[in-house]
Amino acid sequence: MPRLVVFPADPLYKYLDKGEIKERYWNPCGLFDEVHIISLADRDVEPDQVPELVGEAELHIHPIGRPTALTLAVYYRKAAKLVGALNPDLIRAHGPWHTGSLAVYASKKLGVPCLVSVHNDRDAQRSYDHRMLLRLVKPLENYTLKNASVVICVSNYLHRYARAHGARRTVTVYNKVYMDQFLGERGADGEPPTVLSVMRLDRQKYPECIIEGLKDLPLRLKLIGQGELAESLRALVRRLGMEQRVEFVPMVPNREIHAHYLQADIFAMATHYEGFCIPVLEAMAAGLPVVSCVTEPIPELLGGTGLVVAKEPSAYAEAFARLAADPELRRALGTKARARAQTLAGDRMEEREAGLYEAVMAGREDELEALFSDAGRFVR
Repeated sequence: MPRLVVFPADPLYKYLDKGEIKERYWNPCGLFDEVHIISLADRDVEPDQVPELVGEAELHIHPIGRPTALTLAVYYRKAAKLVGALNPDLIRAHGPWHTGSLAVYASKKLGVPCLVSVHNDRDAQRSYDHRMLLRLVKPLENYTLKNASVVICVSNYLHRYARAHGARRTVTVYNKVYMDQFLGERGADGEPPTVLSVMRLDRQKYPECIIEGLKDLPLRLKLIGQGELAESLRALVRRLGMEQRVEFVPMVPNREIHAHYLQADIFAMATHYEGFCIPVLEAMAAGLPVVSCVTEPIPELLGGTGLVVAKEPSAYAEAFARLAADPELRRALGTKARARAQTLAGDRMEEREAGLYEAVMAGREDELEALFSDAGRFVR
């Protein structure tokens, strides 16, 4: 009866609030019979609110409170004691900071293998975000990545970052986007075309670049996302006189997001740093032409199927104008993007992730070495 313990990056109520509840997210290919979530919150959702996260497995959620800098040492012992009582076959954690370090500590204490995933280049983040906290957590980052049994990178690009912080074994498993969700009938080309962008509205992203790139073009924009920049972006739209052409949608559940892609004509992303960027792959799966900046790993995901431009409004404006004037180019790039997305499809990644878990739990070094060939990168 395989049993998995998960330390998620956030409490589950945040996943639920953002609509980010995905099928079998913590039970690839139905590998586990039980999944236990250790939530760093005082209270969290009930298992029957998010059963799809673990497929057919039994789901148990254990809120243990939110550690602070002063109480973190207590939480290491608390988490290790709970994990020991659960007696898992594998520990899984998201992120190299508090959640990852708690998982790795329990792993070392109990002799249970631990897989930690990295979803962003935190060194790149520090070059844009100068908060002292991001420097203070570097010891946790180094401890986690150095001691994890395997570090899962959600793009090939992240291997360098993980290894720079001590990771010994790194493997790429792209974030999962399932093609069948996005294979519905696309709407007729809009006149004028609609540009879609899906992103968190925070300092990591650069939605202003997209808005300003559209200010002199007769195109519509639908911007899906929520965050600290929401009000300033609405003010920018008013200042540019674009209220009739820009639609803000705060949140769409994952199970409904495909409808918005299938109604759009062009997808746009502008961002300062990334580790993956799920909306780009979703747009590709829906057959949309993508306009993005050169920020890695987006060019890695696109594989030459989109328009990659400088991270400035004038470059976006030129790309938008080119696509708006050429429906055949939009269709050609969308077809290529969908074919590219097929090679990175969620079912393929789910099988790769399940195979990794099985090999780690069984200690099958031959299979692990095959996964780690070419430094663990996913080779298309």
